Order: sequence, then structure tokens, then C-alpha cells
Amino acid sequence: METIAAIFDVDRTLIRFPSERLFFLYLLQQRVLTPQRALRYLAELGCRQQDRFHNKSYLQGLEKDRLQRLAQDCYRRHLRPRLSRPGLAQLREHQRRGHQTVILTGSLEVLMQPLQADLQAHWLIATVLEIQAGRCTGQILGRHPRGRNKLLLLQELAQVAAFDLARSYAYADHISDLPLLAQVGHPVVVNPAPALRVVAKQRGWPIFRF
Repeated sequence: METIAAIFDVDRTLIRFPSERLFFLYLLQQRVLTPQRALRYLAELGCRQQDRFHNKSYLQGLEKDRLQRLAQDCYRRHLRPRLSRPGLAQLREHQRRGHQTVILTGSLEVLMQPLQADLQAHWLIATVLEIQAGRCTGQILGRHPRGRNKLLLLQELAQVAAFDLARSYAYADHISDLPLLAQVGHPVVVNPAPALRVVAKQRGWPIFRF
């Protein structure tokens, strides 16, 4: 029997501020990341915009266990207090109705795992960091969950989890989420960027403020 899923984006949907940016600032505050290295990383992104979603060189060399501890502490201090109460209420309502909840985000998996545990979400799709010899390489594994990749990753999960996407819900904020929103039966636009707001109004999709 196929299952109804409720798919939630995170940044600017469940959390108003970009979560990985909060992690970056946290690492600076904790002096794990030096100002010089941070500036070098930002300069690299400025020169190679096409790599900005795959380049995680600011984490290069960090031990896996330490990275997990830092991510958990950052979540507790900076992400959990910023979670949207209306967004959480909506997610809980889906769980009450027996829907499978999915966190689908371009943010780091290591940073989203505490969120998944907190929300008791059934599934998590996020950016997976490459680890070699117990340390982060600064690169990612597999597809980055953004744009059409979000839809492809969800479709792969739907095969495993037997989701009926035609009866499922998706909550997202950005025009890059359009391929995902267009393939579920109940797309919901949350805190939308202007371009997505236009599309939502044209298609009669609900617009929520979390």
C-alpha cells in the first residue's frame, strides 16, 4: 500500500536563516575556523560560483567525530531556537495523520541529523560530506539536493518507501524547488521568494507564512 509523504524544506521554511551559514559563523566563533581560512574560502566561492554548492573546503581536515559533535552543539545553540512554531505545528499535524515526514534540504546532513531526531522525522535527504580516513575532504558525495536534484532524490526515496507522490505534500520557499513542488499532489509555498510567489499565484497553490 502506498503512503502519503509530507516533505519539508528547511532553510527559510522551517528555519528562517540559512542553516549552513549559521554553522559557518558558529565555527568562526568557536575558533575551529580561522578568519584567514574563512576569507580564503569565501574568495574561492566568489571566483568559482559554479562550485558553491559542492565546495565544502572550509571543513576540510576536520575529524568525523569532532564534526558531528560541533554540528550537534551548533544545532542545539543556534538552529533549534530558530525553528518556526507554525512550521513545526504543520509537521506534527502530518505525523498525527499518519503521513511519513521527510526533511529534504541542501544543508549538511551532519547538521540536519539532530533536527531529524528532534522532529522524529521518518526520512532525511541532505548534503552528504565525503569522509576519507576519518576526516572530511571538503567535497560532497552524490547529488547535491537542490533544484531538479531534489525531485530525483525524492523519487528514489519514493520507490523505497512506497510514497504516493500524487497524494503527498511538499513545503518549500524557492523557485529552485519548482520541479519538486510541481510533482506532488499538494504543493505548499512557504515564505516564498518573489519568483516562486508569482508561480504559486498563477497555479493557485497555497502560500503559508511560517
